Amino acid sequence: MIALLQTVIIAGDCGERSLTREIAAACIRSGGAIVYDGMRMRQEGNQPSFLVLSLPSLPEQITAGSIIVLGKAAEQTGRLPDLSGYICILDGENPAAVRLAAAAGAIAVGCSMSGHDTLTVSGFNEDDTMLVTLRRRLVTDAVIREPCELTVHRSSEQQIYPALAATGVLLLSGRDSDL
Repeated sequence: MIALLQTVIIAGDCGERSLTREIAAACIRSGGAIVYDGMRMRQEGNQPSFLVLSLPSLPEQITAGSIIVLGKAAEQTGRLPDLSGYICILDGENPAAVRLAAAAGAIAVGCSMSGHDTLTVSGFNEDDTMLVTLRRRLVTDAVIREPCELTVHRSSEQQIYPALAATGVLLLSGRDSDL
């Protein structure tokens, strides 16, 4: 039997590609992944649960149920395809990403330190964990998540948006027990 993979499309990740690294690592920890990091394709785990694609821009056709994540260079991806009904994780402090997602009709899941976003950091612990608040209900075909606080493992060097985006991917795919 062939298992369906949760597709995660990362568009506009630039520079150090920390967004791609963090999301790929979270997906690999959560059952394995096939990862295209912009340069090469690799499989981690015997029966991967995720297909993670890091692309400079979004393709014209996107598989239904895909989770879309916008990176720092979101404004360089150009006009997004019609994303009505798709969930788009974005940095709530990146106005270009917010504008692009709104113009494309996406359901935005904002992530930042700001209290107005869907996923925010409410605190840090000394044991390399942070408290993340899910401020709004998340609903997908696979999962319904009510507002709550979560403890998320992180390294001290990890940037906030990539950590929150990876948390969002796991929440939206119903894999939050792997946080």
